[in-house]
Amino acid sequence: MKLRMLVVDVGGCEGCPLAVLRSLPSIPLDVEVHSQYLGNLDLELRYDIALVTGSICINDEVAVAKLKKVREISEIVVAFGSCAAVGGITRFCRGGQDPRPEHRVFQPITSVIDVEYAVPGCPPAPQIINALLVNLTRSASPFLKVFAAVAKVKKLSGFDLLDDVVLAGLCIGCGACVLSCPTNALQMIDQRPDLIVEKCIRCGTCYVRCPRASQILLTRYPAQIKVLARGV
Repeated sequence: MKLRMLVVDVGGCEGCPLAVLRSLPSIPLDVEVHSQYLGNLDLELRYDIALVTGSICINDEVAVAKLKKVREISEIVVAFGSCAAVGGITRFCRGGQDPRPEHRVFQPITSVIDVEYAVPGCPPAPQIINALLVNLTRSASPFLKVFAAVAKVKKLSGFDLLDDVVLAGLCIGCGACVLSCPTNALQMIDQRPDLIVEKCIRCGTCYVRCPRASQILLTRYPAQIKVLARGV
């Protein structure tokens, strides 16, 4: 039987939906993909997995109600991309913007619904979709543990990396955080990363890529792995 996957965008730059689109030709499983916006969501179907992109405006009661419906009709929900997972750049929104000036407060979808997994990235690499789908059909997969831990976090950024790893003396100087930053907000000084505050978009990519920080996540938030009830 085909897996039924919903890809729904609640509002963002469209970089994450594009990453999903780029992944589709190489998905190794038999997956039926439904791509919809939150506004025209088909609420009659049920889905094995829902990939939700973008952050949610909690001033928009209609959008919040529909996001909760996505949770009801999906066996597994993945917050895909930094805006959905940890807030990302939308944490800088101040409201007053056209065409909806009343939209002032944007939050990761994890502030409204529970999700099984959250994948930071601005945007995440398309290849990660394939890895997610393959591992979600297996009975045991350590690959999912970090993303299960991130699902319990409300924010991640370069500031957290400095506090938890660099200033705590845990950094090993590998440079993985610097290489992963999409805005070049990190630079190596004396073999340790330093944050250019004005460039950090709070995407959390550096934190998840850091081998020390990812271990901190697993310690703070012991992972509860959930896989699909049926495979393919």
